[in-house]
Amino acid sequence: MTLYEDRFDTDWDQLGRDEAMERAFALGVAASLGEHNENEYEAIRQAMGTNYDASIVELAYGEGKQKGTKRKRAADDATDPEAVWEAVISAELDDAEPADRNDATSRATDLPSAVSDRPEMTDQPDRDPEQTEFPDFLK
Repeated sequence: MTLYEDRFDTDWDQLGRDEAMERAFALGVAASLGEHNENEYEAIRQAMGTNYDASIVELAYGEGKQKGTKRKRAADDATDPEAVWEAVISAELDDAEPADRNDATSRATDLPSAVSDRPEMTDQPDRDPEQTEFPDFLK
């Protein structure tokens, strides 16, 4: 049984976008460790209803491969692939502690701050008096 199959059930009928992203990310990490599962990856891509969702799955897979490779290079050669898998997957997918928005680290599945930290529609920006008055040379 592969690292991916230990964590995720491969007997599914339908996936939501978030679950598909997580699975694609995990497949990317597994691929970076030498455990390719092309059939599962293609099934996840085809389960997405739109090209947009399929491209998000592709991006998540690429991100997983990148983070797995990066972690593998940072670790010693003697490091077990299971240790790399656990480190990357637990850091990116496990929701043991919610990510602090002021923290510099972000997870691959987090929304960008431009989307997640929206101001309220009724909030008015602080107006600087210099912006609303004529400049001195025009007075």
